[in-house]
Parts: sequence; C-alpha cells; structure tokens
Amino acid sequence: MAYGTLYGVSIGPGDPQLLTLKAVETIRRCPILAAPKTHGPHPNLALDIVRQVVDLSDKELLPLPFTMSRDPAQRAERHQKLIKVLTVPLTQGQDVALINLGDISIFSTFGYIMKGILAKGYPVEIVPGVPSFCAVAAVLKQSLTTIDQPLQIIPAGYDCLEEALELPGTKVLMKPGSSLPQVKELLTGKGLIQRASMVKNCGLPDQEICPHLEDDGGNPSYFTTILIDK
Repeated sequence: MAYGTLYGVSIGPGDPQLLTLKAVETIRRCPILAAPKTHGPHPNLALDIVRQVVDLSDKELLPLPFTMSRDPAQRAERHQKLIKVLTVPLTQGQDVALINLGDISIFSTFGYIMKGILAKGYPVEIVPGVPSFCAVAAVLKQSLTTIDQPLQIIPAGYDCLEEALELPGTKVLMKPGSSLPQVKELLTGKGLIQRASMVKNCGLPDQEICPHLEDDGGNPSYFTTILIDK
C-alpha cells in the first residue's frame, strides 16, 4: 500500500472567508483532519474556523497538542511526538490535512513537523494562505511595502527585536503576547511608538483595532500583530 500524503493547509488569520478555494477543497478531500490544540481562550481555534466553512461530519478528527514553549528541547520533544501520531494514518495510506492559522510557512509548527515527515519518506504538500500580517495591513488600510523599501517580519517576543528594529523598511512584529508592555517600552525608547499600529485577534469576533499603539491600554493577546510604518 502506498503512503498517504500529509497536506499542510493554511486557513488564514481568523476570518473564515479568507480560506482559499484550494484549502477548502483539500480539507474536503482528506478523510482525516489534524488540528492544533493549545491552551488559552481559543484552544481549538483553527478547527472552529474551518467548521464555519466545511462540513466535518464525515471526518476523523485528530487533535494535536501543540506547545507554545520557548524551550528548544521541549519543542523538539513535542514535535517528535506529533510526527509519530501523524505517521500512523499515513502508513495506512490515508491522506491527512493538518490545518494551521495564517500561512503555514510563517512561524509555523508545521515546518518542523514537515521536516520529520519528509525524513521518514512520506509525501507532503503545502497549501498556502493569507498571512496574518497581510490581513492586519488590510484592516488598518496600510501598505506594507513600496518599490524601494523592504519588509521585515520579526518575532516580537525574542531577543533579536532590538537589533531588528534598526533594519530599514516596514516592520511587522509577530505575536508579542505577554511581552507587549516591554515591546511598547522599547518602541517608545527608540522613538517608534508614534509610527506603530496594532490589531489583536484579526478576523475573529473579538478583533481589536488600535491605529495608534501608544493609545492602547488593553490586555495582551497571543494573536497580536504590530505594524511599524517605514
């Protein structure tokens, strides 16, 4: 029996209308739907988004407990466990669609899983989608780049932030989360706070738009993106 294929399916940042036709068709075709399960207020967010577009009544649902740990050893251990879970149906010849928020190639756990699956000889296909920062730019009515300016995509909660803020062009700060107060303090110190905008939970029912980051006084959210205009 031939191996099944693992499909990494991007589903966009939150608005179910931002699923692509190819994403919907791939999910419908695969008998098994793997979905991340996390802690926090939206533990099954990806699955909840897809349910609004695709009838999942005939699917075998495979929850995957993702970790948000910053410890590389803990992440690597969890990735190996997820790979082991996914190889069971793939070995049986069943195709699996693994859904992921935003675009699956950007700061995604799938990238680590894909390497392990490919190393074991299983086929993998990727379905691209709408990145969260593109949806945020649309909500804020901002352009991300110009013909002569680059775009910098930066993980806001890591040590590289201060150095990365010196780079030219528009900066996208991804998922500052609980580090948001420290990020705002850093931007203030560098004179960038006046050029910064933010969207929390883009495309979700509790979406919050903050055109001026210095005016934000709300609670941090894991699904937060900051744009710093060039």
